Amino acid sequence: MSAKQLLRKAVKELLATVPQVEIERQSQAIAEALVPILAESRNVACFMSMDKGEVDTQFVLEHLFREGKTVYLPRCTSTRETGHVSLRASKRHHPHLTFHRMQSMKQVRELKPQGSYQLREPAREDPAPLPARLDVMLVPGVAFRLSDGGRIGHGAGFYDDYFQRYQLQHHGDRPLLIGLSLKEQIVDEIPLESHDWRMDCVVTGDGQVHWSKK
Repeated sequence: MSAKQLLRKAVKELLATVPQVEIERQSQAIAEALVPILAESRNVACFMSMDKGEVDTQFVLEHLFREGKTVYLPRCTSTRETGHVSLRASKRHHPHLTFHRMQSMKQVRELKPQGSYQLREPAREDPAPLPARLDVMLVPGVAFRLSDGGRIGHGAGFYDDYFQRYQLQHHGDRPLLIGLSLKEQIVDEIPLESHDWRMDCVVTGDGQVHWSKK
């Protein structure tokens, strides 16, 4: 196994031992810590948390809608389905994300698990949306490093692909990238590669905001 695979395995095993009540407690602290950071932001992309082992984003999403933000959530798709450009030189088609605007918290709660990952995600749109202009992206991950915003995901490259796709759509601009992390997901070392993106800050389950020293 590679160093990344070993790290993912170790962190996921640790996360499997964290009680749901503790995940919810940390998730509420994260949502509260985000309030001042997002105060001036209008367009915010979030994510739908998985059933276990990840920040529960329902608390963040409730705040976003309460404050009248424009909220986007991701859908796992592929360039074959969307017709969007492939960003991997070795592949004609590959998985990628599209982000879809959500109208209300009620609509979010009604999302059903679907797709190969059985995630609660927005329905397919035709044509598939190109990256909308965002102020902030709230980003999931398996592990984070606080010193420089280092992050590793689950290994499929969905978010690294989307960050690149966003820059192509918006002439090199990008939104503020904020990683959301349970305390158990913080590590001292992450084996980053050239294509791995760093977060601008990481908000942790103890309610602390860690701006990156890049």
